[in-house]
Amino acid sequence: MWSNVISELLIGFAKLFLHPFVYLFFIAALFSGYLRVKRERKHFSTRIFNVSFEWKTSLLYGLFLGAILSVVSLLVGISIPIEMVVLISIITILCTITLQFRWMSPAYTIGLALIAIPLLNKGVSSLSILENVVPKDMNGMLPAVTILLSLLLLAEGVLVQRNAANYTSPLFVESKRGKRVGAHEANKLWIVPLFLLIPNGTIVSDFAWWPILSLGDSGYSILCVPFGIGFYQLIKGMVPKESIKLVGKQIVTLSLLICIGGVISYFVGFVAFVTVALAIVGREAISYIHKNRDFNTPSYFTSKTVGLIVLGILPNSVADKMDIHVGESITKVNGQSVSTVDEFYNALQINRAYCKVEVIDFNSEIRITQCAVYEGEHHELGFIFPEEETKYSGEVG
Repeated sequence: MWSNVISELLIGFAKLFLHPFVYLFFIAALFSGYLRVKRERKHFSTRIFNVSFEWKTSLLYGLFLGAILSVVSLLVGISIPIEMVVLISIITILCTITLQFRWMSPAYTIGLALIAIPLLNKGVSSLSILENVVPKDMNGMLPAVTILLSLLLLAEGVLVQRNAANYTSPLFVESKRGKRVGAHEANKLWIVPLFLLIPNGTIVSDFAWWPILSLGDSGYSILCVPFGIGFYQLIKGMVPKESIKLVGKQIVTLSLLICIGGVISYFVGFVAFVTVALAIVGREAISYIHKNRDFNTPSYFTSKTVGLIVLGILPNSVADKMDIHVGESITKVNGQSVSTVDEFYNALQINRAYCKVEVIDFNSEIRITQCAVYEGEHHELGFIFPEEETKYSGEVG
């Protein structure tokens, strides 16, 4: 058995590189990065991050999480028919090509695949091409698909908290009153390769408990399937990191509920339908609640009566070295109180080689930070403020 397992693992991993999504992931991430850079140059006259920022900040997270969940998947014995894998892949590829990352939550891709099965079944008799796309035993696969859905939702929640929350891009949007205000956008795409058992293979288990979630077939093969997980959120009413982390926690909670439903569906079949519906409705409810709350919350990144709020920071700049975070407020520069961009840069001229900044952090506590500013290097200080009159952070010296 074990020699067959190792052989199937190697073959299944090799087949990963035959999947079109592996290559579409990089193309879509690069094109998404190109559009972001174009928008940043339009709004700030400079790019914040380079074009490769999207895939470089998401690739390793997805691969690492996929490796962990693959162990869980194989130990539990999640068995999915190849037709179901094809359906999910088609939906994922369509969302990737159109850059609709917001609809690439597992709740939508897997849920839509399950909804499509009955509709496609009606056309199997008239279109022979559908015979290799539509699963034959829908009731038998539902518990395994539900458990798979819970694992991928868990992956989404963790990725949103640990990755998407730390990598957002600033931009300007229009408020309800028609005023231009600052906001942040999280637009992420991850590739999460997952090893799954596919029925009708050469592996025959020597243990009664493995695989647990089977479809009644005697043999299995192992396939590494690259699942695509996407996320999009626009935040203007609160600190982006905190808002996105809250969304991630709620997705994790939803995944635990789906997992419980999946386990119950193994004994009571119809519960799987209810659980999948709960996943779709629950995921959409999470998005709607946060979007509605953000819409009805006053803009966070706008002009303040006291201090300047930081909308963005250019990587590897002087501002980045000063360890000042997006959403914090700068109240004094070189001992001078500041509340406008002009006051900020005028205060810098008091000491053209050194900058001492007083910051109010997220706990409303005052922090002093300072850094040398080298006048002859002709580089930007690196702050981006949500002021209509400012186009970019300005040069020192």
